[in-house]
Amino acid sequence: MHPERRLADKLLTEFTAVLRDRLNIDGIEAEHEPSFGTGAADLVLSIPVDGVRVKVVVEVKKNAFPRDIEWARVQLEGLEREDSTIDQKMVWAESLSEGARKSLEALDIGYFDSSGSISLKLGRHHILIDRPPIKPLWREVGTVFTPERARVLHSLLLGWDKWRTGVELAKDSRASPNTVSVLLRELEKRGMVQSEGSGRNVRRQLVQPDALLDAWANHWAEGKRRKTRWFAFAQNPGNLALRLVSRLLQDHDEWALTGQYAANCVTPLLTAVNGFDIIVPVGMAEAFAEDLELKRADKGFNVTLHECEDFALQHRLQLPDRHGFFASPVIQYLELANEGGRSKELANELKNHLGFPQFPGHIQ
Repeated sequence: MHPERRLADKLLTEFTAVLRDRLNIDGIEAEHEPSFGTGAADLVLSIPVDGVRVKVVVEVKKNAFPRDIEWARVQLEGLEREDSTIDQKMVWAESLSEGARKSLEALDIGYFDSSGSISLKLGRHHILIDRPPIKPLWREVGTVFTPERARVLHSLLLGWDKWRTGVELAKDSRASPNTVSVLLRELEKRGMVQSEGSGRNVRRQLVQPDALLDAWANHWAEGKRRKTRWFAFAQNPGNLALRLVSRLLQDHDEWALTGQYAANCVTPLLTAVNGFDIIVPVGMAEAFAEDLELKRADKGFNVTLHECEDFALQHRLQLPDRHGFFASPVIQYLELANEGGRSKELANELKNHLGFPQFPGHIQ
């Protein structure tokens, strides 16, 4: 079977299940690739609603971003001119970006994708379910998570609810204006940010920050950042955190606490945490260990030094009831999200702390 036909069949099965489960609609008839004068559709559906049948013409795509919608509109409107009995136009895809969905809504074209998101008018019914696009879309942007672009992503995620110009984002992230511009254009093209305004005054806001953060966490887990394990002697283990932080504040500027200890300080969850994780600049672990009087220890360690690029030390926190610098909630999440157990629980608390929006489905 041709891959395009296989995709259409897969989406048809999913679409049929949604209508059956949500509106108790059954008996949908489908015709693949019917001819319309000089053109052809991917699918034409006949859907029984309130005693009549609604005719829906469907354009099927693998993935759809805002740039794809204009072509789909031209195709569907051409078919509609060929057949005046068409009641509704739709675009189906494995994944429709947020930007693509908004474009379709503005054109009064329905949509459906494999996340279960759907917008469709059937007689007196308007089915509207809005869910995040399936996450594989984020992994298609393989060059997003470079250290230079990570500066911008870090700033975007911390200020996910802000509308900012490229100049403002470059200043906040300390990335070059060109890096910001290229990355934002790439993200917007793929429906990952939304924009308003034009020219130098265009402002952008991140779309679905939780999906981007999870994609970054997966990429982070696959990275090869150097971690070294050490033992710090303390007559009173309860005072070890204060001793380490006091020495760090005295001797170094570029460092931040991360891991379970830091996350539990930002979002208290655990009654006790063993060990301390500290982010240090690349190549500086041994120098920090010497200043902190640490001993190498593959077993029985209580300090882990994480060598990271400088974006991981941006946007550090200082807590009112704790000494020292703490990595931002974004960086802490990246460190903990794929560790499992209590670390995963703390990561979820950090995501809640960031206040990311939810995407419930609903029917109107």
